[in-house]
Amino acid sequence: MIGKYNLATLKPDINHAFAAASGGNDILFDWTPIEIPVGTCVLKTIQGTIIGINGSTGNAADIQLFFAKSIDGVAPATFGTVHAATTAAIAATFRRNIIGQVFIDASATNVADLTYNVITIGGQSSSADHVGDGGCQLYLQGEPHVTRKGFQTIYVAGLAHGAAQDYGTDVDLNMPSSANIDADTTGSPVTIAVGGTDATLVFQPGDLVIGETGTTEMEVVSVDSATAMKVKNITAQIDHAEQLILKNPIDLALGLEY
Repeated sequence: MIGKYNLATLKPDINHAFAAASGGNDILFDWTPIEIPVGTCVLKTIQGTIIGINGSTGNAADIQLFFAKSIDGVAPATFGTVHAATTAAIAATFRRNIIGQVFIDASATNVADLTYNVITIGGQSSSADHVGDGGCQLYLQGEPHVTRKGFQTIYVAGLAHGAAQDYGTDVDLNMPSSANIDADTTGSPVTIAVGGTDATLVFQPGDLVIGETGTTEMEVVSVDSATAMKVKNITAQIDHAEQLILKNPIDLALGLEY
């Protein structure tokens, strides 16, 4: 029998606070919904990339992914404050929503010569401290989507596992005369000058970038040199010397079998 396969994209928004390192067991991202076809399926693989630190070696800190479902149409309660540790009191509020968890052993997949970590995990055991040889064997099933027939919503949250996570780039706005850049949502490219880390080691056209103050977002149009970029759709002013970080430094695909 030929199985039915689906790849679900998980690109959680990362809080601007991760321009600096987190604690060893901090929340990386709160419940992020993904829509997958209805029916019970098995999570078999996890693949994708995790950005490195300041244009250098990829993040090699391990991550736990928690999976949950809604109950009677109500999404799980918040996992807690991002960039802070969760608490027993908070965890108690979504216990019945939990489906299970899997463990990404990022330290085992990191390649020193890359500025991002390439994750390719063909299988994991149920233990948070052991990577097995079989499939993840986490069975997923949620409630049918309210408005999108044939789909269901699964919620995923991420937790640092025992080591600090840092998604900073050290690419900073560096305009002449310490000028700021105004908001511009026309879609036209805006040239910006940057300093610090070589921008070509960090960004790629199509990346969504946020400022370290959490007040602005923009899309990369081109990375022209180590110190020059073009961006568009700047939602708010970018301040001189503000660090630019990726909105989605974790980009994963979940391999599902039905």
